Amino acid sequence: MADVSAIKRYVAELQAKGEINKAIAELEKAIKDFPKEGSLFNILGDLYIKVNRQKEALSIYEQGAYALYEETFYSNAVSMCKKILRIDKERIEIYKLLGDCHKELGLSVEAANYYLEYADRKMMENDIDAALKTYEAIKELVPNNYKIIQTISAIYEKIGKKEQSADLLKEAERIETKQKELKETVTTQVTPPEVEKPRVEEKVEVPKPPLEEIKPEKEVVPTEIEATPPPVKEELSLEDFVSPEVAQLLKDETETKEPEVEVVEEPVVKPEELSEIDRTRQLAEIYLNLGEDEEAINCFRDAAAMAFKEKKYDQAMELYKKIADLRPLDLKSRQRLVEIAKLISDKALQVNFMLELAETLNRREARTEAQSILRKVLEMDPENAIAQSIIEEETKAREFIDLGQVLRSEIEGEPVQSSLKNINDLISQFRKEVFESIGEGDYRSHYDLGVAYKGMGLFQEAIEEFEIAAKDVNLKLKSYEMIAACLMEKDKVDEAIKVLNEGLTIPNRPANEYFGLHFLLGNAYERQNNLKMAIKSYINAANIDKTVPDLLKKINELKDKLTEELKKRTQTQALPAKEVPKVVQAEEVPKSKKSRVTYL
Repeated sequence: MADVSAIKRYVAELQAKGEINKAIAELEKAIKDFPKEGSLFNILGDLYIKVNRQKEALSIYEQGAYALYEETFYSNAVSMCKKILRIDKERIEIYKLLGDCHKELGLSVEAANYYLEYADRKMMENDIDAALKTYEAIKELVPNNYKIIQTISAIYEKIGKKEQSADLLKEAERIETKQKELKETVTTQVTPPEVEKPRVEEKVEVPKPPLEEIKPEKEVVPTEIEATPPPVKEELSLEDFVSPEVAQLLKDETETKEPEVEVVEEPVVKPEELSEIDRTRQLAEIYLNLGEDEEAINCFRDAAAMAFKEKKYDQAMELYKKIADLRPLDLKSRQRLVEIAKLISDKALQVNFMLELAETLNRREARTEAQSILRKVLEMDPENAIAQSIIEEETKAREFIDLGQVLRSEIEGEPVQSSLKNINDLISQFRKEVFESIGEGDYRSHYDLGVAYKGMGLFQEAIEEFEIAAKDVNLKLKSYEMIAACLMEKDKVDEAIKVLNEGLTIPNRPANEYFGLHFLLGNAYERQNNLKMAIKSYINAANIDKTVPDLLKKINELKDKLTEELKKRTQTQALPAKEVPKVVQAEEVPKSKKSRVTYL
């Protein structure tokens, strides 16, 4: 029995010869020998597509997806599922598999998206139990969120599952009570500075009687002073109870001690001067450190709203960005960022925030609204490559189901039974709460998923993942490089060049991270036959890493090619230059002109 690598090589040779049917036959045998080798299923499915055997391709892709999932190759399983949905979006179980894969990858946003879509489709099939189990799975993605649990409880109640509804409601109440207790504790931790300082002044008066008794014993005073310095409060009380002999000295001491009292009081004044914004933000950070993300988000929202109301737009922008980072599918924060950019008349920033808003809408499957935002972007920036690319992809995929529109039609459209309408309302509320409560997850997982998509030829899906991964500073340059590589695979070389040049403007990264950008830029220019710019980019790459022999060879080859082209140009330019003098000589017949003059 040949190994997998040998089979792949043989199949590739058959493909190169155009013997597709032989390659298919070879792979059909191979998947029986290697039922857990998902890559073989992928190749076989692709070949079925080439010969228009879509039904067999779907079956093979599905087998391969489950095989990859079982072998814990979750990113590759996701890529296989995407291929299935490109052909047939009604393969409902694939949505659940996608949810499971993303959950294992730690990508909670995408997991919730696919679980919700699966649950919606199961509801439409009247398979309520499957939908409810999916809601339970979603609940695990957003632990300790009592609002989500309350909504699930309400859904259970509407469909007559009273016992389960009551259990969930009790769980929600326990979580809510615990969070309220924590909130009270945290709030008191933030306010103690204001409570301790008035006590300092009160305690200053308390030690007066004992000091009065010690007054006659002048020698004892210093010993008490030695004992009292640590608390600071007793030192302050000595100002009023000192022997006349040491009065002058104590006056000096009090002058130095008074500022100390003022220094202690300064922190109390600062939060009051900043209103409640900093204090609320501090409270949010405490919640965040305690792992209470929901309470933290609420505090950040309050602080951001106050800053916006007071027209402290820089501070408001920072806070709304914080919310958007913590809750990537939150629409309110991104809408407010667009509004702030417009208020401060920063067009570039506004375009950037609008693109982020469109991305969020797309991830929430609200494609129609996202397209509307992108068109507005193009009105402001007609050459925006990102907006152009997304709109183009959407135009090609018009058959995509817009769940945002579906949900609106379900809830607002047809007259349905009131009980069903109530359930749809609850599901809509549940969706909203999930999207506003779920975090981004690991950016590295998004990057790895993008690599898997790219490897299977799903370039647009890969670009979307790399765009998310680019939010991580440590993955930003590599993500730009991969986005450009995907664009070049799609023959969008101009857009790739724009992305690469944008990546090169990102400062303060290790030099080796720029190597790939320069190298790929050289490749892009070479494809455009812009040899001068290609050589320049390759040289920039070589200056970062001179140990790449093929790169130096490439530079020399292009130099020779450019030299030949320049020689040809000079030769072609020289030909008309030689003809010109002949024409001039022909026209330069002064004698004829003179003869005309003399004739006249």
